[in-house]
Amino acid sequence: MEYNIINTNKWSTQLCTCDAESCFLSCIVPCHVYAKIKSYSTSKRLYCIHLFIYTIIYISIQQLLYSQHYLNSHMCPAHLTDNCISITGDCETYYMVVDDILSSCTLKNNICVYDTHSCISHEDAHKSSSIFLIVTIIGYACIVCLHYSIREQIKLKQTISGNMIEDVIATTCCSTCGLAQEYREL
Repeated sequence: MEYNIINTNKWSTQLCTCDAESCFLSCIVPCHVYAKIKSYSTSKRLYCIHLFIYTIIYISIQQLLYSQHYLNSHMCPAHLTDNCISITGDCETYYMVVDDILSSCTLKNNICVYDTHSCISHEDAHKSSSIFLIVTIIGYACIVCLHYSIREQIKLKQTISGNMIEDVIATTCCSTCGLAQEYREL
């Protein structure tokens, strides 16, 4: 009976090795680095498709984060009032309903008046915020799965030894460094 001994290799560089090209590209254009590694590690050279998939997920996450910021900055203040003009204290903590539209109170020329821009009620903001949070987590999970899959493909192709815990940490906590390390293996 013959046994084939497979020689295992180690990563050519450490996870946190700083290399100008790989680190810069992994930080600035991770979609390009992912697509390049993915098309290198698979037999099919589908760079544009991999680039498109990663870019769509990445832009979706960024849009969700922006939407969350927009919700937080346009949420109605804490207190409802019938009339902004009658407020003598802290004007910005009140809002009022004008023609069924929620509007924040604001100071103009030392007079408390309602803002011409509408604000978002706390209930609507919290509902939307919960949905945005769930979808953002799903998006991040997709990115982590993409990173993990190419890490495993590189390890398989280059016969690099390692364990799953190190790979999970590299793809979740240090995803940019992990991409840079995988890029250096090309």
